[in-house]
Amino acid sequence: MTFPDSIALLSCRLFSKVFTRRNLLCARAGNLHMDSKDEARSTMEIVNIPPIVTTYRHALRTFDEKHKKDISTNLTKLKSLMDSLKADDLGFDQKLNDPATWRRPSKAPCTYIEVFQNSLVNMSIFVLKPGFKMPLHDHPHMHGLLKVITGEVRIRSFTEYPLKEAVSVIDFAARAKHEAARIAQGFHKRRRFFAEITQDHVCKDSSQTCVLTPTVSNYHEIEALGVPAAFFDILSPPYDTLIEGIGPRRCRYYYVANEVSTNVVELQESSVPECFYCDQAPYLGPLLV
Repeated sequence: MTFPDSIALLSCRLFSKVFTRRNLLCARAGNLHMDSKDEARSTMEIVNIPPIVTTYRHALRTFDEKHKKDISTNLTKLKSLMDSLKADDLGFDQKLNDPATWRRPSKAPCTYIEVFQNSLVNMSIFVLKPGFKMPLHDHPHMHGLLKVITGEVRIRSFTEYPLKEAVSVIDFAARAKHEAARIAQGFHKRRRFFAEITQDHVCKDSSQTCVLTPTVSNYHEIEALGVPAAFFDILSPPYDTLIEGIGPRRCRYYYVANEVSTNVVELQESSVPECFYCDQAPYLGPLLV
């Protein structure tokens, strides 16, 4: 091989190596660019998840038996997610905000919107006509979170109070007569107990989420003030699911039978108030997946 041929061969080899290296660098740069685009797309997808979908997913996690040991932490996060929810996030029908809607003679005082329900969680919206009070009721062995999304409501919550009442000799006869009448009417089959008022305040769409537990603020009444009001709530487990060893979770109603002090009352179980009934409306918000 002549010297010029050797130089030509060496030049070809050098060019081949440079070309190969250049292609490799271009490929790596292209992959890096694709990775960046994929990462950006993934980030965008996370950013674009509707708030109610994020709330729904975390609610399922919060009340899943597999995460029972983390319920306190998860409940705090769920409350934080609900704090920022707005009516538009749930596709709320603004016609239900129109006072004229509630002046129709056939309109129920409360509209129920089922957002989601399974054996673990119930998510729903209640809309109350102006001035209507949802009767005092309980949530047996349940957790609950309530977020006002339109209007204003007054929420009064109670916690069962382990108080033993001392009965004086003077009014013993009167009380015995009253108790006999109560038993004659069958009221002895209904609960009567002391409760402490643990919340009594007005909430609106800018207010934080109210929380109840199986033992704290488990009884409440909710009154719409001035204009129609709506709230979104999450209950777990839902009503009518089984309480082991007891039976189905039934919603029971109460009234304040006696005011013991400024913050302690006596509650009496009652039948479902005739004034309380609901019609239904469809959920119009994002698909929950």
